[in-house]
Amino acid sequence: YSSVITMLENMVYDGSSNSIHGEASGLLIAMKSFDFIFILHLMQKIMGIMNLLCRAVLQEKSLNIFNAMDYVSTTKTLLHILRKE
Repeated sequence: YSSVITMLENMVYDGSSNSIHGEASGLLIAMKSFDFIFILHLMQKIMGIMNLLCRAVLQEKSLNIFNAMDYVSTTKTLLHILRKE
């Protein structure tokens, strides 16, 4: 993340055209906003939970439907807890 910020700051100050200055400046403002950072953090948590489901259910060849349903139910519970927090 910090390397992207550094690169955008360099583009704002050393960019070759006004359009590059403007686009880099807009991206820099957006990426430093609370909303962007919050959504990025939230997506990291959601993708971590979904990765567990993916590994357990979708990549297992010998998993029966009842175990798969149990994994889905657990995932739903974890997402619900995350939503409450």
